[in-house]
Amino acid sequence: MRRAVVCVQNHDQVGNRALGDRLHHAVDAAGWRAAVTVLLTAPMTPLLFMGQEWAARSPFQFFTDFSPDLGRLVVEGRRQEFSAFPEFAAPNATDRIPDPQDEATFAASRLRWEEQRCPEHHAVLALHRALLRLRDGRDALHGSDDYASDAEAPDADTIVLGRGASADAVLVVARLRGHGVVSVSALSDGEWHVLLNTEDAAFAADPLPPRVDVPAGLIAFQRPGALVFARTHD
Repeated sequence: MRRAVVCVQNHDQVGNRALGDRLHHAVDAAGWRAAVTVLLTAPMTPLLFMGQEWAARSPFQFFTDFSPDLGRLVVEGRRQEFSAFPEFAAPNATDRIPDPQDEATFAASRLRWEEQRCPEHHAVLALHRALLRLRDGRDALHGSDDYASDAEAPDADTIVLGRGASADAVLVVARLRGHGVVSVSALSDGEWHVLLNTEDAAFAADPLPPRVDVPAGLIAFQRPGALVFARTHD
């Protein structure tokens, strides 16, 4: 599985949106933290798209440097294509779509590195770093040579990943949407403790930690979030 590169967003997906808005612009911060946790604990090789590691504010808009004649056709074709979308169906609505030939479109897409110093962005960066340290430091979280993995969806909004075997196993529970109680049968042997919680104050400005009952195998999420568990002997 390590030969497969996976992502939650990339340049094609973002650049080909009308306004170049990124996934973390469209979902809430708690859901974004949960998605990042799935990405960075998966058995495949994760791809981080420029700036996602601190939830960059800048969009990544479609920009070009063609000859004037070809550039004009690209602008017209792009706006015509998006006119079929409901949000651009009104007269002149496609005028909001950035001109790929305008240098300002390119400039708007450049990363603002100083954002990393802002608390909200620094917290997202801290989460990425913490997950990457876990991935690097635990054999169970390395890219896998296997052809299948232990993954299940206990409900429509949650995914559970089992990584590694026996004493070195790691369990990832990610609630990607909404709140609710999740039953995780693998927890009920009572031999787990939390390695990482996306609702920790280091990662969330307004923490709402889930309530965990390991012996019962139950996690009550107050909103989207993710937990990484390890065996208690760790």
